[in-house]
Amino acid sequence: GYLDPDAYEDKHAVEEAKMVVEATDGEVLTYDGELIDATYFSCSGGMTEDAVAVWGSDVPYLQSVSSPGEEIAAHYTDTVFFSKAQLETLLGVKLSGQKYVGATAYTEGGGVASVTIGGQTFRGTDLRTLLGLRSTAFTMDVTEEGILFTTKGYGHRVGMSQYGAQAMALSGSRYGQILGHYYRGTLLTNWEAK
Repeated sequence: GYLDPDAYEDKHAVEEAKMVVEATDGEVLTYDGELIDATYFSCSGGMTEDAVAVWGSDVPYLQSVSSPGEEIAAHYTDTVFFSKAQLETLLGVKLSGQKYVGATAYTEGGGVASVTIGGQTFRGTDLRTLLGLRSTAFTMDVTEEGILFTTKGYGHRVGMSQYGAQAMALSGSRYGQILGHYYRGTLLTNWEAK
């Protein structure tokens, strides 16, 4: 008979996933004895972000760490151009003259903390939302016509990078090492419901 390789791979993947779930049943990640908020995202562009830079509150185990090996990610870098007219509409500013972008401040994780455009200061997280950027880790090439944004990574960049975790696993890291890298100071332990 005919053996469908896709059906075999799907069945094999399901069986492997079941084994992993059973082997780790009851294991949880804690910080100071409490369950953590294990946030994750697609790709960081090489460096994750502190929780405080994105959500305004410091979380000890959600700090900026390197995330090498993500270069294979579909959105490791992206570019998008906005004309001055588009920026004026989307940001609610008036852009005149050649120097309409001012000071830029950066976060510990390499994201834009704030930037002044058209005399108004924007948080990097707000620009990401207003312009639909892939991340706050961006650079700007400013011209008389508009701004070309080049982003690194995809997502909020806080916690564990899916592509970074995959790269670590492919290079031989075990799941405990991967979790310990992205969630610093946490403890992988067995949890009993209280």
